[in-house]
Amino acid sequence: MPNNQPDSPTPPESIGMRAVDRIAAILRSFSMTRPMLSLTEVAMIAGLDKNTTRRLLLALCAAGLVRRDEADGRFGLDIGILKLQPAVLGPRALRETAAPYLQWLTEQSGMTSFFWIADPDGAICIERVRASGVFLDVPWSTPGTVVPLNMAAGPRVVLAHLDDTARAAWLARTQHRFTRFTQTDPTDLLRAVARIRAEGHELILNDYYVGMGGLGVPVLDRSGAFVGAISVTSGTGEFQDPGRMQRVLAAAQETASAIGIRLGPHACPVSGQAE
Repeated sequence: MPNNQPDSPTPPESIGMRAVDRIAAILRSFSMTRPMLSLTEVAMIAGLDKNTTRRLLLALCAAGLVRRDEADGRFGLDIGILKLQPAVLGPRALRETAAPYLQWLTEQSGMTSFFWIADPDGAICIERVRASGVFLDVPWSTPGTVVPLNMAAGPRVVLAHLDDTARAAWLARTQHRFTRFTQTDPTDLLRAVARIRAEGHELILNDYYVGMGGLGVPVLDRSGAFVGAISVTSGTGEFQDPGRMQRVLAAAQETASAIGIRLGPHACPVSGQAE
């Protein structure tokens, strides 16, 4: 028998959730490596049709969260996104705990210092202290920047301390390459993981940006659980003196210990990824 009953209407809450999912997909399509995108690119990355994408982008522009470059028609995140940052709870306590020690590390090393924690898309920078008097024309990571786990000292320390399941899932992905020195082969990365865990730190040059290097160490809480990584970054020439590197490493390890001893279990808001 034919079904003469009318289709059940879609619940309003389902419609609302679809709209939220679409807006979130559009906002997440922008990143450090792709800050400006065409309509077609946003639609492709977000998995939406162009008409829906255009309508939502224009609404986000009106809200001050997205801007459109009148010269080439591409879209990017606007200052309105930045205004939301002070309201982000996330790892606020962790940032406040780490900040004065990162300041000390920057003063001791003369390098810019960072704090990284695990994120589904890599390692996210939650705090940074710039070195004074150091002027390098490079794309410095800022709080909120996500960097792939196969590059840069801090993110590679995070990779080394993921649990086996999370690490295998990450290594199964296609690895990003920022320079010709970036490691992308999973076998090479597993060797790096073993070395980082054995040596307790990572020192790597030119793999994120040619002409820059970084040194990273893990931060463990009072129970010995991995919380995140701190790193220092500067020009590659700053990493050539072995004696200086030993002093910088000692300062980084002292900083990590000072932060970790002030953190109880479950200090890191990202769960299920670090061991």
